[in-house]
Amino acid sequence: MIGHHPHKLAIAAWFDGEGSESVGGHVARCGKCRRYAAELARVRSWLRAQPFVAMTDDVDEPAQSRNRWRPVMVAALLLSAYLIAPNRGDDNLDRAPGNLGALAERVSDRSSPPESPAQSTGPTAADPLEDGEATPSAGSLSREGAAGGQESALGVASRPPWTSPLRLGLIVPTSGPLAREGSEVRDVVQRRVQAANTSGGVAGVPVELVVAPAEDRAAIEAMAGQVSAVVGGFGAEIPTATTWIFPADPLVTGPNVVPAEASARAVGAQLGADLRNEGPFGLVGIVVGSGPDAALATGLASKANVTTVAARKNTTCLTEVATLRRSGAMILAVAGDTDLVISCIRAAARSAWHPRLGPLVPPSAAYAGVSSIPEATGTRTVLALPWPTSSAPGAARFRATTTSQSYRALVSYAATELAINVARQTGTISPASMAGRAWHSDLAEVDGVTNRAGSVVSSLFEAWIAVT
Repeated sequence: MIGHHPHKLAIAAWFDGEGSESVGGHVARCGKCRRYAAELARVRSWLRAQPFVAMTDDVDEPAQSRNRWRPVMVAALLLSAYLIAPNRGDDNLDRAPGNLGALAERVSDRSSPPESPAQSTGPTAADPLEDGEATPSAGSLSREGAAGGQESALGVASRPPWTSPLRLGLIVPTSGPLAREGSEVRDVVQRRVQAANTSGGVAGVPVELVVAPAEDRAAIEAMAGQVSAVVGGFGAEIPTATTWIFPADPLVTGPNVVPAEASARAVGAQLGADLRNEGPFGLVGIVVGSGPDAALATGLASKANVTTVAARKNTTCLTEVATLRRSGAMILAVAGDTDLVISCIRAAARSAWHPRLGPLVPPSAAYAGVSSIPEATGTRTVLALPWPTSSAPGAARFRATTTSQSYRALVSYAATELAINVARQTGTISPASMAGRAWHSDLAEVDGVTNRAGSVVSSLFEAWIAVT
């Protein structure tokens, strides 16, 4: 340690996923270290953009071809050497290399070939990685155990016998830029269903999974008469009469939806309360867009002193950011969709505005991959479930049983667990059957149909870490 800042090597170790959790917590709160972390992210972004150069023993390769890539290789080696160089004092945190290439224009997943159309998956052999369910923690009311699940004292007597398979529905994109993550979500949910079946299914009857492509409206509408509930998934709406447990899309709402994330208004209130805990923070400047995420501004206003400016259509956000700074805003918040969030984060960086905390954004930004943008380092929101790469017990169990690092997949995994637990305890899956009961696991703390879990998180190294 140098002064109150982690050593540069300690921050680099955290960057590589090998450092201490305390380093991430410090970086989330320290403007100087956060700027250095952003520079590390820019370096990584630049290096990833360079062409891959395979080493070869082919002596006949023309010298001109070999020399063509030499500057790139030299630059990469120099950058690597710089990042691991010893600190020469606190100020070195501000001397990381900058301007190392164009910033990514927009975060999106790589496309993958379309998956097969709607399909039903029945019981299969147990996956060796999932040798039974996770060991229940103390006080658990409805966690499944390796022997087939612990029953909740609240629901054992009312559980009726099952005579036909419990069918769960899942909707995921199978084409376009989100197809790859859609396939990952599908695989994770299938594995969770398989694990449930190896531990007895629901009252000895197997669980089946019906998968519908998000692009196939007819398959989605047909699902309404085939499944007891839809779990997780994303990319499309479902018939309003169908129960949907934890959609992996925070903007999905409805009378039969059990959301994983808090509303944008509740998130704003929690972010505002967190600011109070941080100490004096001054005026919060909010760029207000349209849609459900605009309610973030209302929540913040209930806990903090705010000033607002309406976002213009197709704005770059430079004008809005300048207006807020002239108004004396000390913290930036963006109450709008992902496009607006990205524009305002970049506008603040271009304007050399680096608030001590924030920017503050709605949860939808995390789902959209905003943390992959170098300028977004330090951005804050509230997430109800632990990030897949975190050290939280639920995240570690999820990784061990699925190898996935997708937050949408983790949400869908938790949704499948919850739906199976509800079915095992009550004999049906609906908001009404969940009401008045507590559903606990190391991933979620559901009181009736409200997930009480959740914490303020900060963007760091393409992940979201809890701010403690």
